[in-house]
Amino acid sequence: MTRSSSAENPSNAHRLRFELIAASLLLAFGLFVLPAPVYWVGSTLLGPYGKDAGMGTFYGDFFGDLAIGGIRAWALALGPLIIVEIVRLLFLRRAGPDSSDAHAAPPQTSPRRDAEGRRVEPRVSLD
Repeated sequence: MTRSSSAENPSNAHRLRFELIAASLLLAFGLFVLPAPVYWVGSTLLGPYGKDAGMGTFYGDFFGDLAIGGIRAWALALGPLIIVEIVRLLFLRRAGPDSSDAHAAPPQTSPRRDAEGRRVEPRVSLD
């Protein structure tokens, strides 16, 4: 059985694990935490959520909308993950060994020359 390249390199495996944990936490935040402030702000600004309906009814309707593919419910659930990924794409550029600039050739410098055009080697003096 062959392994994928991410499993062969331990740093890639750690990076993949980090990305999966971060995505899971952001998705959990969007599914379970974010609807509560949305309910509170809506109740405060717009009034009660339905007749004799509380936060439990709101969560039930939210997960029902997720089940039928409601775009607003999915936008709320995936919002934190999407926003963080957009910010990472726009502002956070990693400079590491796997970046495209790491494989570029080092800049070429011309050797130092004296007045007659002979190459001058660097010296270390003991004086």
